[in-house]
Formats: sequence, structure tokens, C-alpha cells
Amino acid sequence: MQKSHLSLLFASLICVFPGSAIQAEEDALSAENFSASIAITSNYIFRGLTISDDDPAVSGSFDWGYNGFYLGVWASSLEAVKSESLEIDYYGGYVDEINNFSYSLDVIYYDYPGESNSGNTDDIGDLPYWEYGGSLSYSFDVNLEPVVGVMVLHSPDNFAETGDATAVESSLDLSLPYDLGLTFHYGKQYLDDDKNAVDDYDYYGVSLTKYIANFDFSVAYTGTNDDGEIFQGSSTSEVYFTIGASF
Repeated sequence: MQKSHLSLLFASLICVFPGSAIQAEEDALSAENFSASIAITSNYIFRGLTISDDDPAVSGSFDWGYNGFYLGVWASSLEAVKSESLEIDYYGGYVDEINNFSYSLDVIYYDYPGESNSGNTDDIGDLPYWEYGGSLSYSFDVNLEPVVGVMVLHSPDNFAETGDATAVESSLDLSLPYDLGLTFHYGKQYLDDDKNAVDDYDYYGVSLTKYIANFDFSVAYTGTNDDGEIFQGSSTSEVYFTIGASF
């Protein structure tokens, strides 16, 4: 259950033409094509739901990108559901832009290794799962530089073998003065109603981010409709804080 929007880096296929393959490989493996990040949050939220049981979580990522193609890994602490104490997401894909349009094609594998004393939960299916899909956004050349976007991700067998699921999320990003960023998002998570308490729920949120050098500080609010609260089994109205750094 990875972050709402992947921090997409750019990568590319190595050229296979004779005499240029070695140079292309050197370019692809240049240090500037690699990056890393670390963050601490007061609550790990994924599509309107807490994954850390309203407790803090620490996360980090390592990414490689070149010419539009990207690969990466992201990990976070979490509250155990079965026997896991850690989430590790592996992802890859392609991003590009045409004029003011940007798009991505994405694949994500969510893994849950680790051990914890979470009790007997043998009735829960295997936790790891895949998602694939993409996103499309448009940037306006006007004041506040608004960016509107939509993302669609589908899983053929969701978390803990709970059937097929599809998330559709829209977003609006604004660039404010003083290096502030304001983001709104609204999404719908569709679920297999034969295996879940609800067949879908709506989620939404807003975040304010301040960028200082390589650090960003954010405060955010998230919530769901009543079906989201039924699915989680508790209130989903949350305010949380995050501090992150990129390298």
C-alpha cells in the first residue's frame, strides 16, 4: 500500500546500436540517475485508511531513472495484520510529457515481509499483491501553476487475497508563494463485494507542503465516506504530519 503518488524518476532503455551500447550503459548508470528519500509521518495513510493503526511510521525509497523509464523500491514500517512488520513496494514504469500533458504507465508489487507477535490470523490470505495502471495530468500556464490529474490502478487479487480491486483518483496541485504546495485529491476504491464488507468507498484529502532545501514538511487531512469507515472498522477522519528529505 504505497504512497498515493509515486515519486517518478526518469529512466530509459539502453541503446543497442553497435559502438554506442557501452556509452549508453555508462549514461544510464550515472550517479545523477539515482536518488533516495527518507520520511517520518505521524500516521501512514493509504487511500483514506490508516496502515499504521494511527501510529507514526518511518519510510524510505531508492530510485533509478533514465529517459522516461524508472525502477524503484519503497519501504515503510506498519502495524501488523498477519505476521508482517514491514511493507516493501517494488515499482517500475515509464513517464513522459507532450506539451502540457504528462502521463505514466506503472506497475507496483506490494510485499509484506517480517515477523511480529500479531496472534493467530491463519484465516487471512497471503498479503502481497500487484497493481498496474497509469496516470494522466495537465499543467496550466497560469498563476499558481495548477496541475490536474487522474490515476487508475487495478489489482487482479488485492491485499490478503480479497479479490479484484480498482482505485480511481483525481488530484489538483497548486504552487503557492513562499515555496508552498497545496494538493487536493478525491478517489474511489472499488472492491470485490463477495469478499469485503463494502463494494467500494470514497476517500479524499488535502495537504499543505513547505519546501526547504532538500526537505519538505507537510500537514494533511484525509477522510472517507461511511463505507470507508465500515471497511476500516473505525473513524477515518485524520490529520497527520510528515517530514521528508530527498537525496
